[in-house]
Amino acid sequence: MRSILKRLNDVVGVKGSLVVTRDGIVIAAHLSRSLQEDVVAAMAATVIQSTRRNLEKHGMRHFARITLVASHGKMVFADAGPAFLVVVMDRNVELGPVGIEVESAAMRIRNQGTISV
Repeated sequence: MRSILKRLNDVVGVKGSLVVTRDGIVIAAHLSRSLQEDVVAAMAATVIQSTRRNLEKHGMRHFARITLVASHGKMVFADAGPAFLVVVMDRNVELGPVGIEVESAAMRIRNQGTISV
């Protein structure tokens, strides 16, 4: 799984990526030195849980991908089967080309089978 994250991080503008369970437990991470794993994982858990809770209130079961745009960067949360792929990137990155790489990485993670913590 780390090789998938490393390959994703080679994409221009990507600062780091990690795979987290639905409750925020880190399964694998490959982050730049400027990012703290526990901080990114906590933020990811909060966004994932809050989004899922609000979707369920409106009768929706799950989401495939969320993009969060902030003043200093972007985060993409992609459903990767039993976990989520979280990608942190520069704010000015175009999501089209990077989005394809994110979806490809999420698919490869899903295809790895069972994820154990």
